[in-house]
Amino acid sequence: MATDKQRTKKFRAERTQQLRRRTRIQRDTLKELDRLLNEGLDRARLTLATAPTDWEQFFLPQMQQQISQALNEIGTTASGVLSGSANKAWAAGIDLIEQPLAAGGVRLAGLLPEINTGQLQAMRAFMTERIRDVTLTAANAINSELGLVAIGAQSQGNAITNITTLLREKSRRRAITIVRTELGRTYSVAADQRLQQASELLPQLQKEWRRSGKLHERPHHRIINGQIRDVDKKFTLGNGVELRFPRDPRASAAETINCGCESLPFMEEWDVTGVALAA
Repeated sequence: MATDKQRTKKFRAERTQQLRRRTRIQRDTLKELDRLLNEGLDRARLTLATAPTDWEQFFLPQMQQQISQALNEIGTTASGVLSGSANKAWAAGIDLIEQPLAAGGVRLAGLLPEINTGQLQAMRAFMTERIRDVTLTAANAINSELGLVAIGAQSQGNAITNITTLLREKSRRRAITIVRTELGRTYSVAADQRLQQASELLPQLQKEWRRSGKLHERPHHRIINGQIRDVDKKFTLGNGVELRFPRDPRASAAETINCGCESLPFMEEWDVTGVALAA
């Protein structure tokens, strides 16, 4: 029979593996969104390259329509990508609680009810609408750039440079924020709901704040690294703000946008006698 020390070692190792899964979901999503934004840039450039020489006078509306249509299609595809990633993040959040406990010899499979997915659906709708807005905003900005060329306010070369900046830098930054914040929020909400369910069977189950380790992490998030709380209690940040978990939907944007911290399951001791959960 495994000792508490052995259980804790396996438990913590599995927590680390589960956190890497979240990182992979975010990384893969950003990679696909990058591909789509580059596709949008290529289609915008192609539209400009194939325009007649007198496009300033006669072809501007058609070009604007073509670019808007292209980016709208890309926005629809990007929404589908993000929706699928939200489902993966939700499942991964549940596993963040179940799998480390299972590695420590406490198996919850089949003992806990399904989590209500109503909040998942709401968050998924919100984030897909936001990613659509990225391409809509880009299309409007690009059309403005073309309009400036048409009235002689800038050269076609400058317009292409600005369009490249719009899609490769500004739109990408917005996409990164959406993926980091909203997919991370989905992950944390699912984990918190599963944690609450699990704590009803495991009274000794707690949660631990883990800092992101990013270069520019919030100092008041960093200094509470390792803070332990009961499942029904809030974490207290270094600035006095209280959060149920990182990216708490009830918290302000100042505390949640691009936050890479996480709330992890924590077990101080493994005596589950009478709970009938031990493997």
